[in-house]
Amino acid sequence: MTARPLTERLARGAAPGAAIAAASTLLVSLPSAPGIAGVAGLLLAAGTAFAAALASWLALPQLMLMLVPALLPIPLVGLIFPWEVTLAGLAVAIALHGWRRRAAWLWQPSDIERWLLMFTAWALFTGFWSHTSLYYLLGMRRLLTGVCALWVATRLPHVASRRWFEASIVLGATGVALAAVGKSLSTGFTAEQAMLHRTQVTDLGWGTANYVATLLLLCGPFLLRIVLRGTPLARVFAGIAFAVATVVQLVVASRAATVLFLLAAIVQLVHAGRRFRVLIGVVSAGVVAALVTSPLGEGFLMRFVSLRELGSMTIRIWYFREGWTRLLAHLPWGMGLGQGYANPDHLHGIDPHDIWLLVGGDLGIPGLVLWAGVLVSMVRGWLAVRTDEAGRELAFATLLSFAAGNLHALVEPTFQGVHYQLMFMWIVCGTLAYAQAERASRAAESRPEAASPEPAWDAGPATSGA
Repeated sequence: MTARPLTERLARGAAPGAAIAAASTLLVSLPSAPGIAGVAGLLLAAGTAFAAALASWLALPQLMLMLVPALLPIPLVGLIFPWEVTLAGLAVAIALHGWRRRAAWLWQPSDIERWLLMFTAWALFTGFWSHTSLYYLLGMRRLLTGVCALWVATRLPHVASRRWFEASIVLGATGVALAAVGKSLSTGFTAEQAMLHRTQVTDLGWGTANYVATLLLLCGPFLLRIVLRGTPLARVFAGIAFAVATVVQLVVASRAATVLFLLAAIVQLVHAGRRFRVLIGVVSAGVVAALVTSPLGEGFLMRFVSLRELGSMTIRIWYFREGWTRLLAHLPWGMGLGQGYANPDHLHGIDPHDIWLLVGGDLGIPGLVLWAGVLVSMVRGWLAVRTDEAGRELAFATLLSFAAGNLHALVEPTFQGVHYQLMFMWIVCGTLAYAQAERASRAAESRPEAASPEPAWDAGPATSGA
């Protein structure tokens, strides 16, 4: 069994102690307490405050871990998102915990981090020939958020058990899905009107229909894995989250995201079916067909038959053509980070809706090579955890999220948003990190003489390659 992180074990003891101290303070510091009892009450109150602060500090990484995805639905407050502040606070908490223990994992970057850091460094270097500072700064913010999310995600196993991590994704997916449902209900549109005003129906302030759908697409395989393999209580919450996410996918009717979401679910169910894969595949396909042809999927089907809706597919072909022309025109170094949105060509102010065309146009050939390196390093991390049955099960769900997310990035602006940067790194790289940590723990248990006496959260190699 994997040892619990040290912070979690200490927090379990500190929290009850704080509660006992608080109760004692209440009894001793009553207004009627005379003389010496009042002084004792003040001292006990100070002790209570200290114990409560200690309990909060020890549990802080777990609490902040839960809050990062949970705060996703909240729009900008001033110039920042609340989840960005929480992510930065979590990074500081992890750094302080690692520094106190002189942990090697604090300064050891994984392969994915090395490639992403090189990609980010090149992108920032292009500022020397970028002409529009606003778009450059926005691009810098997005990339640095991704780097921070990756750094945090790969070190989560050292400060919190996997159940906290899984709960954070369930909470985040549920929050985004419910926010979209609440927004659609508040408009008062009929089903026909909702299709005509898709962006208004699901406008959460930071993203509309397609962007909300792609965030839920990333969460889908992870939620379904918990439904299939989680504890009874975890299955209930993950099942609710997956059901609400499915409803939102059909209501939002983002063609690419919904198709990938439903297809990934069928593939995952068939893969988990083992001896009954054919039967499970037929039943799953039947359930999906029933959902799509039901009144709930009416808007989704309309997007494939309506001439108005099919027009957006034609427009994307034009986007791709202009994006390719832009890429060729600015070889080999690109225009500079974020400069495509300000470039006075036919796409002026419009995203090419393809991550490779965007990267190639802005960052040139070096950017394309480095971004490919980031993705290849993730695939290598995925291959590294497929060493046993538990690792293969986790790796398969991660592969579905990784593949679906990258396929969707070919037709939608996904990595261009900070929310997507966070959730992609959080889900894919965080899952790989936990799989690596558990593999290292199992290897140590099989070789007791080589096992380190240090706590599991202080074991450096736990995230190597993740």
